[in-house]
Amino acid sequence: MPDGWLARAAAAAAAVAAGGDPNDHAAVWRELKDGLAELFNDKCWYCEVPVPRSDNAVDHFRPKGRVSDAAMEHQGYRWLAFDPANFRYACTYCNSKRKDLEGGTIGGKADRFPLVDENARLYDAGEPDRERPILLDPCDIEDWRLLGCRRENGKPCASTNAPGEVARADASIEIYHLHHEPTCKLRHGEAVRLMGDIEEAKSYFALAETNADHARSFKVAAQRILKAIHINSAFSGDMRFLLGGERSAEHPWIQTLLET
Repeated sequence: MPDGWLARAAAAAAAVAAGGDPNDHAAVWRELKDGLAELFNDKCWYCEVPVPRSDNAVDHFRPKGRVSDAAMEHQGYRWLAFDPANFRYACTYCNSKRKDLEGGTIGGKADRFPLVDENARLYDAGEPDRERPILLDPCDIEDWRLLGCRRENGKPCASTNAPGEVARADASIEIYHLHHEPTCKLRHGEAVRLMGDIEEAKSYFALAETNADHARSFKVAAQRILKAIHINSAFSGDMRFLLGGERSAEHPWIQTLLET
């Protein structure tokens, strides 16, 4: 954090608690934009697309203003407007309402924040953990496992059959606009490259035990796969999902790469 940021955030939070508008102090959370970007190699935390920082924003996971999904009128989680734990680095297509005319999709988080149990919704300052969001949270240690993509077209999908979790994944795909057609095309391109590398590595694996040249070729392909699933790479979560689907007793190296 920049020098003095905590003090500026505390002053802004006090002003909002006294009735001020959080947006009047937007410069405070924008100070952390570049730092948040660096945590994930300039990728959007929701869709994993690398985009220029100027086109990204500091998203408030729990909206600082109106909450359209609330059962009663909700003025937003104003008390969390300057809490870094509520910040997420988001691209325009995930953060703002957008329409993909070519693909026929609509999405963008904006003021959306649905809950599994609406009765648990906070309307005043309180402990956020009492709420269970429907939206998958990139900062939750388990949520990322619930999303994958289809190898044939790059379209996002749930990676589980559990009904409640499938519903959360499907809602997140729509609200974060993860099914945006140009994004699916980019994701599919990465998937095609990954599957090619997997097939190459499989072909060399059995031969590698008796031929040093094949062993070297296997390692080169394995290194490319490792790069694809590295957290700094585009769509690394989706690529990890696809790689996991290729595990078998004949190819134990796949599990080794996933654990590396």
